[in-house]
Amino acid sequence: MTQSQSKSGSERKRDRLRGVIEQPASHGEERFRAWIGRGKGKGRQVNLGLYSDRWLAAFAYNAAVEATRGDLRTKNEIPETHQPSADQVRRIPSRVRVRLGLDKPMLSDEVPPSAEQLLTLLEITVASFWRGQVATHVADLGRELGVAARRLAEAARLLFWSHSSGHPPAREALALLLARRLDRTFRRADVTREVLDDDGDDELRLARWLVYPDELPGGGGFRETIAHLYLLEAEKVDSSRSATTPAWALTLGVVPPFSSERVRSAYRARSKTVHPDTGGDHAEFVRLQAAYEDAQRYCAARGL
Repeated sequence: MTQSQSKSGSERKRDRLRGVIEQPASHGEERFRAWIGRGKGKGRQVNLGLYSDRWLAAFAYNAAVEATRGDLRTKNEIPETHQPSADQVRRIPSRVRVRLGLDKPMLSDEVPPSAEQLLTLLEITVASFWRGQVATHVADLGRELGVAARRLAEAARLLFWSHSSGHPPAREALALLLARRLDRTFRRADVTREVLDDDGDDELRLARWLVYPDELPGGGGFRETIAHLYLLEAEKVDSSRSATTPAWALTLGVVPPFSSERVRSAYRARSKTVHPDTGGDHAEFVRLQAAYEDAQRYCAARGL
């Protein structure tokens, strides 16, 4: 029996944090929602916001308790090592009071959006929109990519204009978004840097890769189009380690360091595009399955 299985019910209950609910991960990052009940009985729940750390969500709940009930309700105990920063101690209670309806929202010019918030806005609303436009107008792919890239670069310049607020230049913001897309697709941060070096300071080339659709009719989407360059760079990076890329790794689209978990994730992601039930090619899916079996044997033999 493992240590987690041997925990008593009371211990597991103490591990839970009041007013904190874990949410599905976004782009591989954990998210936690803080909430508090208002009114008698079950009453209604007030959403206190999403947080990247369970202890920040716990702190938000504590702030709501102080604002509404004082010491009449038990708070979360937050370890010394997970205490919020001075800036978070200032910002989170203010945010919570607004959510509770105790204070009016501050004017937008009092608290400018963070660089991370603007990056999320640019990625989810602008880049995703133009990526969809390109995917539905593939008759003249080169022209559509050019138009979409120019619009995305213009949007980046409009959003990231306040350098005094700590916002990066538009080119750097586009490079950050492309790095994230490459990392999500290929899971290799050091090779991502190698690929981005080729783009230099060209905003339009960065934007062009960002609006390139994940999939195109007949193949040739983002992954397939950039894979040859990406894996070539992987071999360059690995040459100093005297490492060769196995054939199964090229088929799966996974690069060193290898592990069973990374191999399994790559197989699942690749299956979604090549499985016959989703419109993929049967022969390619058979090759993928064979590569996955070879990868499993490779990892098992090395304890990876």
